[in-house]
Amino acid sequence: MDKKIRRIPLYIGAILLIIFAKPNPAGIIIGLFLIFVGEMIRVWAAGHLQKNEALTMSGPYAYVKNPLYIGSIFITAGFCILADNIYLLAAAFFMFCFHYIPYKKRVEGDRLKKIFGNQYEDYDQAVPEYLPRWTPYPHEKVSWQFKCFIENSEEGILLIIIAGILLILSRPFWGSVF
Repeated sequence: MDKKIRRIPLYIGAILLIIFAKPNPAGIIIGLFLIFVGEMIRVWAAGHLQKNEALTMSGPYAYVKNPLYIGSIFITAGFCILADNIYLLAAAFFMFCFHYIPYKKRVEGDRLKKIFGNQYEDYDQAVPEYLPRWTPYPHEKVSWQFKCFIENSEEGILLIIIAGILLILSRPFWGSVF
């Protein structure tokens, strides 16, 4: 399935989240905190990720295989709590757990095995998908790189997050638009 077509449910969910947003003080605090934590995880991970160039095992990847997804889960939960929409939160978690994770595991696992062979298989066996290890996986020391952050388009994600927050927080001031 085309990447753009697979994103349609994401766009529909975002639009529905904004349309039906009813932010309240507690939800704003908790939601913004979760969004912040999620984006910090994503920034940390994006600055270490060198797609298809090297098997990334530094930074958060030394503890967990999918830190970008973990960050995205925090961000999604944060937005749903910010907008006070438990229904979209449930739908998002359902789609993430039963569609996205299995699909990505199959596609990315196969691709990484093909590119990195035994090195990936060793890493795959030793590092958990989502619940971090207590000690880092042994790897060469690689520092966070702004170049990787940009190459992984995380600055675009950050701008989308800021726009989403502003749209949801401004929703009560739209009057009777919807």
